[in-house]
Amino acid sequence: MIQSRVLEVTRRESMYLAAGVAAGVVAALGSVGVQLAVGVHIASLKEIAWSAFVAGVAGGLIYRVLVGVARRPILALWTVSLGIATLDNLLIAFVPLPGGHEPHLGIPIDGLLIPLRQLAALAGFGHFAARFFPAWKLPADMVMHYVPAVAVAALVPWLAGSRGSPPSQSTLDTEYQEPTEPAC
Repeated sequence: MIQSRVLEVTRRESMYLAAGVAAGVVAALGSVGVQLAVGVHIASLKEIAWSAFVAGVAGGLIYRVLVGVARRPILALWTVSLGIATLDNLLIAFVPLPGGHEPHLGIPIDGLLIPLRQLAALAGFGHFAARFFPAWKLPADMVMHYVPAVAVAALVPWLAGSRGSPPSQSTLDTEYQEPTEPAC
């Protein structure tokens, strides 16, 4: 009995992780496509792809948490995803870039780390450089932040099977019908 519950939890957790990986692949391809389409070099294609991919995986894990705490986890995921993308855009547009050495994590995810380092500098941990992100690149960068956010919010619940909320609250469950009582 305990072993079957452990296997059930492990399968469920792996669904969210797999959904995040798939959303990350779509986000990486979409973000790279945006840079190629607009012709503005923001970062290397490798850095853009890795940042978007890791954001997708993180989105799958965030959705798993939201399923446990939110009454409407799909709506919560849309709110969190778009909120993070908007906060990233505001930081990049209005706050100086972070100064100092970038951490080396083995994979190039500067697109995720720069806004975190800006937040840290705002809180007094770290410092700012004397330069801002180039204003003429902002429109392309802003679009690029929303690609992973939309990929995560649209794909993760669908790929994970929308098992996060009861059928009556799920926006994606169309097969559920209220039981009817026989007419007497």
